[in-house]
Amino acid sequence: MIRTKIDTLWFKRCCAFHLQFLPDREALSKLCALQDSVERDSAAALARVPATSLHMTVVSLVKAAAQFSIANEEVWKRNGERWMEIVERLIDETPPFELHFHEVAASEAAVFVKAEEPAALRRLRSAISQAICFDEWRPIPPRIAHMTLFRFFAEEPVPAVSFDVGCLPIRVRAGSLTLLEERVYPNVEINILSQPLLRGKS
Repeated sequence: MIRTKIDTLWFKRCCAFHLQFLPDREALSKLCALQDSVERDSAAALARVPATSLHMTVVSLVKAAAQFSIANEEVWKRNGERWMEIVERLIDETPPFELHFHEVAASEAAVFVKAEEPAALRRLRSAISQAICFDEWRPIPPRIAHMTLFRFFAEEPVPAVSFDVGCLPIRVRAGSLTLLEERVYPNVEINILSQPLLRGKS
């Protein structure tokens, strides 16, 4: 039987750098209503992602979990400026895209809402993962477009997720993305580095 995994990073200090889509106020309100519904209808041990922390990761340039032979801070010190220039150029070449979050699902790691991955997002993720490299490492983007709603604080069978279907779909338009430093996981304390516009032609 597959069981949930307790998130050991939850609300802990970290050093990570991400490219993310941050939803606007209207989308946040709808996502919070969806969280309310899941929380009300589920008996699972859920750790709710704070409203101000909800996001969709495009790609993580440096993850919170250690992945290098040197400290994450040092990796960014050596590469961050150059990586930001590369990422901002690729974003500038990418057209705005729409996301239709239409399905809530649970994995062993989280409860999340997902959307079909637009072609523009898929191309951008691929271009960034090919352009960024450090010590034979390249970023591996998420395989789906999704926003995490909950993590788990107990190990138990992966729950079936119930919610008010009237909460979906949630439609958003991505006209810009956010490069940020994550200081407390999950996106509880961040430092925004830049917010480049998606300007490419479709």
